[in-house]
Amino acid sequence: MDFKSRVVYMPEVGEVLVSVVSLNELLMTEEGDYVNEKAQLIDEQIFYFVNDDEIDLPVKSLMSILSIGFV
Repeated sequence: MDFKSRVVYMPEVGEVLVSVVSLNELLMTEEGDYVNEKAQLIDEQIFYFVNDDEIDLPVKSLMSILSIGFV
């Protein structure tokens, strides 16, 4: 499966990788554990997960979502 992701520049932290919640759901079990070591490696590279319909928003809108999650 392919999942969308984007690199976004956040003034507070620099460039960050953002991906979609549907990916996060596949990386984790219902108990909140990683499904395997590869899933953990992928998750550790992603700064924030947004809803699938938000990943294609304009940069300013996406940064607004990330700023709220970062506070």
